[in-house]
Amino acid sequence: MWTVDRDRQIVQSVARFGQLATAHIASLHFAEAKSHTNMKLALQRLVNQKHLARIERRLVGGSGAGSGQYVYQLGSAGWRASGREGRYWPYRAVNYHTLAIADVYTELLSLQRSGRIEIQGFTTEPESWTHIAGVDLRPDLFIEVEQKWNTQRLALWIEVDMGTERQKQIKEKLASYWHAYENAPDSLIVFPRVVFLAPDEHRAKELRYIVEQGNEEAQALFFVSTMASFTGVLFG
Repeated sequence: MWTVDRDRQIVQSVARFGQLATAHIASLHFAEAKSHTNMKLALQRLVNQKHLARIERRLVGGSGAGSGQYVYQLGSAGWRASGREGRYWPYRAVNYHTLAIADVYTELLSLQRSGRIEIQGFTTEPESWTHIAGVDLRPDLFIEVEQKWNTQRLALWIEVDMGTERQKQIKEKLASYWHAYENAPDSLIVFPRVVFLAPDEHRAKELRYIVEQGNEEAQALFFVSTMASFTGVLFG
């Protein structure tokens, strides 16, 4: 079925995130390649086989940016190969929130390649969602990493903020996470820290203000940074 095993892995990655830009696929599966020729051939092959489908060129923002890059989603054959149920229904437009989540993961993957952290595991939505103490928590990404310089493990729930949610919605999220933290069962040995990543410093300041206006005891549970700087702040 698969021409090479890497084709299968690419389709699995697109299935996991929902959409990926060319640069995400390059980072995930062709990081050591000296040229983009093999990647271009692989992506064209997967499109021809209907394992992947292109949405449109991505023009702005993030590590996947570039006017010459496509955004990929599952094609009809990739939908079936990934075990998806129901009728194949392709996206009609780029989901920039989904791509921003992929940006976060590829940034952490770059950190792992530099030897600063080791990714122990991660899940994307909806697998990252959970229900604790009567509330639904829907982080965009769960990731557990080990910091190599001190072998400390960090469990993180990541909320990728696009600057579109009102203060009321952010406050409700904060309250849900704090309620879950206070009432978590003993079986949950480690409660992940909640990381809000903003598109720019202006939005990050707004999010920090909302956190600071809330329960003082709860504030240590939350960390706010920008997409551009979070790895340096979190991992030195």
